[in-house]
Amino acid sequence: MCGIYGQIGFDPSQTDAAEAAVDTLRHRGPDSRGTWQGDGAFLGMRRLSIIDLAGGSQPIWNEDSTCCVVCNGEIYNFLDLRPLLEEKGHVFRTGSDSEVILHAYEEWGVECLKRFNGMFALAIWDRREKRLFLARDRIGEKPLYYFNEGGRLVFASEIKAILATPGVTGRLRLRGLANFLGFGHSIAPETIYEGISKLLPGHYLVASEGALKIGEYWDVGSEPRLEPLREDEYAARILELLDDSVRRRMIADVPLGAFLSGGVDSTAIVALMKRHATGPVKTFSLGFTIGGAYNELSDARRVALHLGTEHHELRVEHADLVATLRKLVYHYDEPFGDAASFPVYLLSRFAGEHVRVALSGEGGDELFGGYRRYAADRAAALFQRLPGARLLPALESRLGRFRRLRRTLRTLPIRDPARRYASWLEVFTPELRAELIRPGYRDEAHDPAAGYPYYYHRLNGSTANDHLNRLLYVDVKTWLADAYMEKADKAMMACGLEGRLPLLDHRLVELAFQIPGRYKIRGRSLKHVFKQALRGLVPEEVLRRPKHGFAVPLDPWFRGGLKNFAFEVLLDARTRRRGYFNANVVERLWREHAEGRQAWDDQLWLLLNFELWHRIYLDGEAV
Repeated sequence: MCGIYGQIGFDPSQTDAAEAAVDTLRHRGPDSRGTWQGDGAFLGMRRLSIIDLAGGSQPIWNEDSTCCVVCNGEIYNFLDLRPLLEEKGHVFRTGSDSEVILHAYEEWGVECLKRFNGMFALAIWDRREKRLFLARDRIGEKPLYYFNEGGRLVFASEIKAILATPGVTGRLRLRGLANFLGFGHSIAPETIYEGISKLLPGHYLVASEGALKIGEYWDVGSEPRLEPLREDEYAARILELLDDSVRRRMIADVPLGAFLSGGVDSTAIVALMKRHATGPVKTFSLGFTIGGAYNELSDARRVALHLGTEHHELRVEHADLVATLRKLVYHYDEPFGDAASFPVYLLSRFAGEHVRVALSGEGGDELFGGYRRYAADRAAALFQRLPGARLLPALESRLGRFRRLRRTLRTLPIRDPARRYASWLEVFTPELRAELIRPGYRDEAHDPAAGYPYYYHRLNGSTANDHLNRLLYVDVKTWLADAYMEKADKAMMACGLEGRLPLLDHRLVELAFQIPGRYKIRGRSLKHVFKQALRGLVPEEVLRRPKHGFAVPLDPWFRGGLKNFAFEVLLDARTRRRGYFNANVVERLWREHAEGRQAWDDQLWLLLNFELWHRIYLDGEAV
């Protein structure tokens, strides 16, 4: 696990600046660093040592020093690929998975990517061809950004390293502002910065002689179709693949553990870890002592006791909200609206005191239908036939703090299925964005939800006409890649902790999209076939427990610990002078929430993140 950085079209007089840019990624790789320059190229990395601790330092060269690689991530099947490459005459100098990447590229070119099972963002400099090859894993677990201008290409694991490069100026992209207010995150390939892009998951980039070629090497639906199976056969196949995925993700030369919430996904992963562990499995849980939905410690504790893990609990009684929020804003590089980054960061910092690798349960809901919105959306056709259904959204403003009911009444009347699905996820509605953003800062032609119809109709394969699987595909390409993967990677790597996500093994993803939606949601049962796969492995009480995400007490925070701070930041003179937002609208949201008349905590969180980001990254304020 590392942070990588590099340039082509590199000016050697800027070596000191490039070396400093590499060190902005120190948190991703605190163990060592390595750089190389030549041929008008510069490559650098910071290493978090996980496999081959003594010999895996990067950049790694091939036998005749004509190609070198820097890589962030892990290739879980590298021990399977290495003998194949040795049979073809490749000579290895280390025991690392990164060297397997390099020789696989030599042997198979771009096609090597299809052979990798892992999470990665990689860069290979080919001295013979004077060519840079960049690639990102299929699902987007590892980020990779780039800036291309004036014959120079700069790439990095995090945007802060690109911004540390001379000649790269951080400027606000108005489309990025609209995307963030709409959904709480950037929408790849765009970022919130003009000129800085994010390579899409499952894509590669080749840069040679000033030309860029971007291609897609994998997508759901491109794999061979299975013959239709019975529900129990799908369930058996799920368990088989998940077990192998967990086993592969336990390969490490350092201590590892798992995040445990007590929910279905994390419990299944820990139970399978027990099968393959040679000693106690370390598990880690967090709860806010405010209680209620914000504290899952008792659920996790019962599971840990049942499975016999070495369990560690973090009780958050008092968190320095402001200081922690500023750290998170710094580490995310862009304004980021998923408040679950807060507990993931705290839990990662806690777990990092004991282990260097943590398995986590992201992805199960997006593959097998675990969110309530999937079930709610099935009611749309019936709802639209009700007398007066089109008039019901007008009641939204009268429902005060009943946010789920407000969203339901706003969303179900929308007839276009992709636009309706976008409405389930929007933070600032189009109407509220129009009120909030002042003229001159609106990109009137841009629709943040435009990608939803595109992805909804893009799914190929045996379930391409299945409405639920189309929604899941939209989530994999947008919500999962741009929000959840970003959240997990940046929060965990900020603490020097490697996160591994067994449910996102591409073989399991491919299988999931061959399973008909009727097996995933049955009646009121979410993730039905997945739970069937886990019977006998996971306690029945866990399988029956309602869906419960990483709940964050934003609502009480904005009426308590963050109330005055939010007012001071969002409505002070500096913020008003920027002119992006209508200050009267901002103040109205703050007052209605503080007085308990409406629930605007999600919206206030986005506005607060945006202003703090602006101060750190555009104004240059110290963290």
